[in-house]
Amino acid sequence: MTKAEIVVLAKNGYNAQQIENIPSYEIEEFFKVQENKFYLERIKKGLERKEFNLVTYWDKDYPKNLKNLWNPPLFLFYKGNFSLLHKKSLAVVGARKITDYGKKATKFFVAGLKQHFVIVSGMALGVDSIAHWSSLGNTIAVLGSGVNYCYPKSNKILYSKILNSGCIISEYFPWEGPKKEYFPMRNRIISGLTDGVLIVEGKLKSGTMITAMYSLELGKDVFAIPGDIFSENSEGPNFLIKNGAIPVTSPNDIIDYYF
Repeated sequence: MTKAEIVVLAKNGYNAQQIENIPSYEIEEFFKVQENKFYLERIKKGLERKEFNLVTYWDKDYPKNLKNLWNPPLFLFYKGNFSLLHKKSLAVVGARKITDYGKKATKFFVAGLKQHFVIVSGMALGVDSIAHWSSLGNTIAVLGSGVNYCYPKSNKILYSKILNSGCIISEYFPWEGPKKEYFPMRNRIISGLTDGVLIVEGKLKSGTMITAMYSLELGKDVFAIPGDIFSENSEGPNFLIKNGAIPVTSPNDIIDYYF
């Protein structure tokens, strides 16, 4: 079975066990369906033209950390330096509507952390974007869209810069645009891939907290930067600290924790 066939089967709801045991006649019938055949050919052409690359759950270079997820992605499309996915990494995430405090804190922490960790984030506006900009050359962007679809469009320059020496990954078709339900699923990959997560800013109900919760469920280290008790953006990290997250005020707090 080809990698492209695995992708289309998985996108149609086949799980890992089903894909491993599907008989050849069923595969043949499946790809007689015009829609399935169309997606298969589109992926094949993209791979041939080197528009993107593809790794599946069964490949030896599939990131081991992701196999600890209860629902690991059965494939990942990627562009750029895939070897970064096998290095020690830390997620840095936070609010889209970032405060001046959040900007300063993100730059300060990432400046120190990027010397020891690959910085992983979601290329959203705010904390994510600043984390990527501050770690160019050593960063991975996990998208809630396909790897050929830059979202938000205002991050077009950042997207290009990451591709120069970093990596962009996604479990969605390369040409797919973002959907609301894609982002929480994207966040589980960020948590699964990394050794720990740093929460800079975020409201109590936010995608940032979803990432933190995924990390806690996986037994990953959760670090949080204390914030202004009167700021909505500090609700998330302050809540996490009160409930057992590791408070940090310097990148050295995290570096010393691991090294």
